Amino acid sequence: MASQEPQIKLIELTDEELVTRKIGSHNLQKCLEALHRDGIVVLKNAINPSHLDKLNERMVDEAKTLYARTETHRNFGKGTGNIQQEPVCSPDYVFEDIIANPFATSVIESMIGPHPTMRFYSANTAFKATERQPVHIDIDFDMPRMPFAYCVNVNLVETSPENGATEVWLGSHTDTDQSVLDQTTEHKQIKANLLEERRRTSPGIQPGLPKGSLMIRDFRLWHAGMPNRTDDPRVMLVSIQFASWYRSELKFVLPRSLEGKVDWGRVVPAVQWVDDDYDYLQGAHDHDFSLLP
Repeated sequence: MASQEPQIKLIELTDEELVTRKIGSHNLQKCLEALHRDGIVVLKNAINPSHLDKLNERMVDEAKTLYARTETHRNFGKGTGNIQQEPVCSPDYVFEDIIANPFATSVIESMIGPHPTMRFYSANTAFKATERQPVHIDIDFDMPRMPFAYCVNVNLVETSPENGATEVWLGSHTDTDQSVLDQTTEHKQIKANLLEERRRTSPGIQPGLPKGSLMIRDFRLWHAGMPNRTDDPRVMLVSIQFASWYRSELKFVLPRSLEGKVDWGRVVPAVQWVDDDYDYLQGAHDHDFSLLP
């Protein structure tokens, strides 16, 4: 009898939770069980869809401009159609349910301690392509052998395998450290023998997610960008929250006009404040996530 394909845990927030902006104990328990077991969990209705529509309209236009530039960073090469793109940081396009979602913070601080520090805010956009990314993790250093950081991913549209939903390998965060990486490859790829071993029991999956979903992913989880087979670019935002004890000097950029105007809740923002005329589209792609001595 064939083994059943692993399934990502999707949790729907209640009306009361949405009104109070506080996750209840039952849903919190479900989130924590999934993060311990799978290294990933999805809150189906954590984001206002109108905020996503507004961002998507502008970011898709900006993505097309970036895609036409030869200097734009291509994630894992040109063939994947995947570019690095910075989110719009104009005040009218910065939404608290995206940049500082209270449900995400509540879940994350239950895993790594109170007042996690947000040190990264960016996006990647998948254009029509035929090539996939290799299975990898985004970090290559002597990392702690415990949860220490979580990515919060927000797709601006409904996702499916057809438009390049991210492939994730449930449970692969367990015992993952630098030793799982094939150091002979250019990128932070997982060793082939480890992939084959895991594929026999829990292969990678591409979960389709409704618009408004928020995905919380252990930083150590194996994953891969997949080809978008549609004509519409698919934008995915990502922020990363680190444990308060995690030693890092990494910061993300926001305009000074937003200083003091975002309700960050219980997350601590590590922000580099810049002038409002700063060209955020220039972006950056070489980030040092490593733990300082």
